[in-house]
Amino acid sequence: MITPKVNILILNWNGKDILYDCINSIFNSEYKNYQVTIIDNGSTDNSINKVKTDFEKLNFILIKDNLGYSKGYNYAFNELKKSIDDYYFLLNNDTMIKKNTISNLVNAISIFGKNNIYGPKILNNSDESIWYGGGRISNITKLASHIALNNKNIVTEMKSQKTDFVSGCAMLVPKKIIDTIGGFNELYNFYYEDVDLCLKAKNQGSLCFFVSDSIVIHKISSSIGGRYSLSKLRHMIMSTLKYLYSNYNIISFFIYLIINLLLLPFKIIFIFLRLAIK
Repeated sequence: MITPKVNILILNWNGKDILYDCINSIFNSEYKNYQVTIIDNGSTDNSINKVKTDFEKLNFILIKDNLGYSKGYNYAFNELKKSIDDYYFLLNNDTMIKKNTISNLVNAISIFGKNNIYGPKILNNSDESIWYGGGRISNITKLASHIALNNKNIVTEMKSQKTDFVSGCAMLVPKKIIDTIGGFNELYNFYYEDVDLCLKAKNQGSLCFFVSDSIVIHKISSSIGGRYSLSKLRHMIMSTLKYLYSNYNIISFFIYLIINLLLLPFKIIFIFLRLAIK
C-alpha cells in the first residue's frame, strides 16, 4: 500500500462547538502518515486556544481576518508552498471522519491514479442520509448537484467511480494540482469554488473520483446558520451567477441564466415539498 504524506487542512471560523470533534476523529484514524493544519479565519470564540490545550501535534496558520473559504485556503496554500506534502485533505471543521476514511481514499489512488482528485461519501450527521455521493453537472442548466442527495445510506448501493466534481467539504487533492492551478478562484465566497477547481484540473488532464467506502459525517452548514438559512441561499445564488459567468461565454451565460430562471419556481416547489414530507 502506498502511504503518501497527507496534510489535513481544516479551515476554521468560530468553530469552538464543532472543531474538537473533527480533530478528535482524525487522531483516531488508522492512517498514520498525516499532519493536521488548522487554518483559522480570524476566530473570536477562543476555539483555537481550546484545541491547543486539548491536542498535541497540531500546526496552525493564523489569519487576522475572516477571508472566507477561497481566500482562506489560498492563504494557507501560499504558506505551505515549500512543504513536502504529497496531498492536501481539505476538511470542513463541522465534519468527522471514520478510522478508515483516509486509508480508503489513499487506496483509491492505487486504483485510479495519483494525479486525480478524490472525494468520500458524505453523510448528514442528523440522520446519516447521503449528502454527497458524487457530483453531477447538468447538461441542460450547467449547474452542479450532489448525486443521491437525501437518500438513505443503508439502502443505497454505490460504487467508487469517476464523477464530475468533488465537494470542497472533504477533498483529497494532490499538492501539485493546487500549486499548478494556483488554488481556488477567489471570485467565489462559499459555493462553486470546488466545482470551478475541479473543472480547471480536468482541463489539465486530471479527473475526479468518488470513493464509496470512504465516509465523512457532516454537520451541514453549521458555519452559516443551517442547511436552509437565508445566508446560505444568498451565497448560493451569488456564486451560481459568478460560476456561469466565469465558465461560459456571454451568450451561453444568458442562455443558461434564462433556463435556470424558468426552472426556478419548480425547484422552489420541490424544496418545499421535500421539507413538508420531512
